Amino acid sequence: MHDSDYSSAGSHFARGRLLQSQHRYADAIRSYKQALELDPGHTPSYVMLALCWLNEEDTAAQAVDAAQRAVGLEPEDVLARSVLALALNARAKDGQTSAIRESLKHAEEAVGIDPDNDFAHAVAGRIHLRLREYAEAEVCARKALELDTENTMAAEVLSAALLMQKKDGDHKSLIEYQLQRDPDDDSAHTSAGWQALMEGDHKRANQHFLEALRLSPMSESARMGLVESFRARSSVYRLQLRFAHFMNQFTEGRQNAIMFGGFIAYKVVSTLLKDVSPVLSGLVIGMWLVFALWSHLARGFSSFFIVMDRFARQALRPREYWEGVVVGGLIFASLVSLILGFVWKIEAGSYVALVLLLAAVANAAAFTNDHHFGRHLYNIAGAIAGFGAVYLAVAVFSPLHLPSAQLLGILALLIGVIVSWLRPFRVLYA
Repeated sequence: MHDSDYSSAGSHFARGRLLQSQHRYADAIRSYKQALELDPGHTPSYVMLALCWLNEEDTAAQAVDAAQRAVGLEPEDVLARSVLALALNARAKDGQTSAIRESLKHAEEAVGIDPDNDFAHAVAGRIHLRLREYAEAEVCARKALELDTENTMAAEVLSAALLMQKKDGDHKSLIEYQLQRDPDDDSAHTSAGWQALMEGDHKRANQHFLEALRLSPMSESARMGLVESFRARSSVYRLQLRFAHFMNQFTEGRQNAIMFGGFIAYKVVSTLLKDVSPVLSGLVIGMWLVFALWSHLARGFSSFFIVMDRFARQALRPREYWEGVVVGGLIFASLVSLILGFVWKIEAGSYVALVLLLAAVANAAAFTNDHHFGRHLYNIAGAIAGFGAVYLAVAVFSPLHLPSAQLLGILALLIGVIVSWLRPFRVLYA
C-alpha cells in the first residue's frame, strides 16, 4: 500500500466524519466505504460505518458486521468494542434476553480494557437499562459522567434510570443542572418532560417535549414523550402513568408478586364479604374489574382522542394511529352496545359489550407488544378477537342471521381473558 493511498483513505474518512456530524449518514457511509476500498485495514472507518448504520433504519445487522471487522482488526480498541456492543444490542429484538446479555458482555470487556473510557461505561449503562437493571444502569451512567460531564448518552441513561427507580429528587437535580449548563440541551428538555408527565403535569411536559423537538426534530424519545403528553390530557391515562411510575421502582419479580398478591387479596375479601354483605362483595368485584380493564385500556382509550385531534395526530406513527382507531373503536362500540341493549331491550346487549371490551384488551396488548416472537401471536389473537366481537355485534343488533356468531363471540371472550392474564406477567410480551 502506497503512502498516497493511506492519505487518500484518511481524507475520505475525514470527509465522512464531517458528513456524520451533519447527520448526513447516507453520504458519510459512502465516504467510509471509499476509505475502506483504499485501505481495507482502516479500523476507524469500520467503527464510524457501524455508528452510521446504527442511525439508519433496518441496518443493525450491517452495523454488527462492520463493528466485528473493526474488533477483528484491533481487539483491544475500546471504541470498536463498545460500538460492537451497541450494534449487537440494536440487532437484538425485545425478548431476546440472551442476545442482549451478549452485547453487555462486550461492553463490560470494553470497560475492562480501559476503565477510564466514558463511552464504554455509557454503553454498558444503556444495555443495563434495556435489561431493566436500573440500579446497574445508574452506576454505569454516573461513572461515565464522572469521567466526562458532557457525555450525552450517559446523561440520558442516568435520567431514565433515576426516573424508573422513582428517584424523583435526584432526577430533578440532574435536569436542573443540565438546563443551567445548557438551556438548549434537547435531552434535558426531554427528561424534564418525562418527569413532568410522571407528576401529572401534562401541559408542562408538552412544552418541554415541543422545545426538545424544536432543538432536535429527529429525537424519537421527545416524539414519544409528546404523544404521551397528548394521551395524558385524559385523566384516566394520567392515573395510569402515576401507577406505572409507582410500579417501576420495583423489580419485575416484585411487580409480578404485587399483582398476584393483589389478586389473592381481592379473591379473599370478595369471598369473605359474600356472606356478610353481597352488595359490598359485588362492589369489591366491580372495583377489581374496573382496575383490571383500566390498566389494559387506558392507553388505547386516550390514543383514540389523539386520533380525533387534527394537530396531535400528526405526531403519531402508523402503529400508534391504528392503536387509537382499533382499541378506542372497540371500547366505544362496547359502550354503544350497552346503551342499545338497554334502549332496545336486547338481553344480549350487555354480553356483546363485554365481548367487545375484552377484544379491546387483546388488541391493546397486540399494539404495544414488541416481543420478537410474542408480538406475532398477540397480533393474531387480537385480530381474531376483534373480528369475532364485531361479528357477534352485527349478528345481535342487525336483522342478519350470521352463522357461528355465538362461537366466534365465545372465542373472542376467551382470548381477551387469556391475554388479560398473560400481559401483566409479561408472558411473550415485551
